[in-house]
Amino acid sequence: MKYILLSFLFFTSFMAKAESCHSFTTIDWLLGSWISNNEKQVITESWQKVSPTTVEGKGTTFSMGKQKSSESLRIVEMSGALFYLAKVNHNPLPIAFKLITCTNESVIFENMHHDFPKRIEYAYLQNEKMKVIVSDGKNKKFSIHFKRKTR
Repeated sequence: MKYILLSFLFFTSFMAKAESCHSFTTIDWLLGSWISNNEKQVITESWQKVSPTTVEGKGTTFSMGKQKSSESLRIVEMSGALFYLAKVNHNPLPIAFKLITCTNESVIFENMHHDFPKRIEYAYLQNEKMKVIVSDGKNKKFSIHFKRKTR
């Protein structure tokens, strides 16, 4: 009986956590403006909630004071799941990444059919910081460390 009760408690806590991955409350910490600044480039990202089922973002990279690239971003609820949509200049259509894992401090989106990236991870860190890891899900990756500018 003891093992059945422990199994039930573990399963229900897992289900509660899994259910939260379908809610925008798990990404409220992402809202606002973020900046990453190093000697080579400045990267900004800003996010705002535009409806109960859509968060819009914009990412911009500057190098030597000039805009190098930009991307339009969205997180949307479709078919009972959350998707990260990235529209970059070199792709004619937005690329969709499905939310596969989340906690109150991190989200992982994946599209294993895309060339690169296949995985995008956002993690909220202490002191209003955020880390983004862009990868192929294996060895090829880069990370960006942001500080919050505004909420």
